[in-house]
Amino acid sequence: MDSPEIVTRRDSIHAMSLDDTAAVIEQPRRTPVVRDVDVLVVGGGPAGVGAALAAGRAGAKTLLVERHAVLGGMWTAGMVNPFFDFRKKGWLVAELIARLEAEGAWYSHPSRSTFDYETMVRTLEAMMTEAGVEFWYHVLMTDTIVEDACVRGVVVESKAGREAILARVVIDCTGDGDVAARAGVSYELGRPLDGLMQPMTLMFEVDGIGDYVQGGGTYDDMLKAIEDNNLDVELPFGRVRNAPAIILLPQPGTAIVQATHVYRLNALDPRQLTKGITAARVQARDLTRVMRCLPHLENVRLVHTASTIGVRETRRVCGHYRMTLEDVQQGRRFEDAVTCCTFSVDVHEPAPGAGVPCGDGVKMKPYEVPYRCLLPKGVDGLIVAGRCISGSHEAHASYRVTGNCMAFGQAAGLAAAWAAGDGVPPAQLPGAELRGMLEERGAGFLED
Repeated sequence: MDSPEIVTRRDSIHAMSLDDTAAVIEQPRRTPVVRDVDVLVVGGGPAGVGAALAAGRAGAKTLLVERHAVLGGMWTAGMVNPFFDFRKKGWLVAELIARLEAEGAWYSHPSRSTFDYETMVRTLEAMMTEAGVEFWYHVLMTDTIVEDACVRGVVVESKAGREAILARVVIDCTGDGDVAARAGVSYELGRPLDGLMQPMTLMFEVDGIGDYVQGGGTYDDMLKAIEDNNLDVELPFGRVRNAPAIILLPQPGTAIVQATHVYRLNALDPRQLTKGITAARVQARDLTRVMRCLPHLENVRLVHTASTIGVRETRRVCGHYRMTLEDVQQGRRFEDAVTCCTFSVDVHEPAPGAGVPCGDGVKMKPYEVPYRCLLPKGVDGLIVAGRCISGSHEAHASYRVTGNCMAFGQAAGLAAAWAAGDGVPPAQLPGAELRGMLEERGAGFLED
């Protein structure tokens, strides 16, 4: 019997050369277009899933690309709980929570309601499938295709190589405003004084909680435990309102901990990002040691840390309207509003000990965010949703949480489907009519 023929394969290489300035010179290349859709959503976090579901349900041919192997972004890969500022959002936000409740995967609390991570992923995948939305995992957006000041699509990289995706409308839900930045859109970074951004936090899960009841006073208890037990641990935060937070999860005896902080790092730089994640994992181990010295937490065990760190702040895209601290303080409303926000101005001090007022806890009133904040200046065919929308450092500290991000997403997806269907740029849509369409679907706004 003859031996089977050995079949070998070889991928084509792209010609490159080095010049004398330590730069790589790439030869021109032809990148295959693998999809042409009505709406392309880049990023599958809270904003991205809201955008894709809204566009898909509105009848648009929709594709979502995500760099992780899960939908949910900071909810799942980042293990970010609680589900902040979900009340009054309505429509898709309310439906998602109702589904989690029906699965027994929701823990209701006046200020710290949480969800089960695995159920969240499965639920989001099911909702996407039901809405006819195609989604791809392990895909990284690397460039934006711009023609005559109009975003036409993006270039992605994956195990399949370099490919292009075209769309009538692209929605940037990367959190960092990557699509907008690579399209040449202007953006702000950090606070105006020194460009520093809020610290990053790596969430970690623990079990063995016992009879612990979440509440205040944990900071002082931890300091005392460190001193009484002579622990070689330094808390990575000062006395602030929301750290540390031991937040109960739906599964009995488990909690998620918001406590690690890494400072003066730029999450747009992979070297700094790696440094921060590595340091935060050490903090998670040390903080668990301290927790075991607290009443009712003697049996606490570190289960695992999140696969990606929680990034509070990077780019804020310059849009047709810029939310300001004054808007937040005065509780402003807009005829083209896409949602309402009630979360506090939660600025985690970017530079502890520097003596610079950070603005944390500034009094605010419930306010609305206009559609114009989702529309970048200088290009057509692009909408942004999530924490990268147009706003100041202080306003961003209020609207950046996940409930608001999903609400921005559901508005962006509905607008994108409308613009793609009518063949008009998203910026030409009448914002007041978009608000009316959101209200018809059950989205919530401030009451008169």
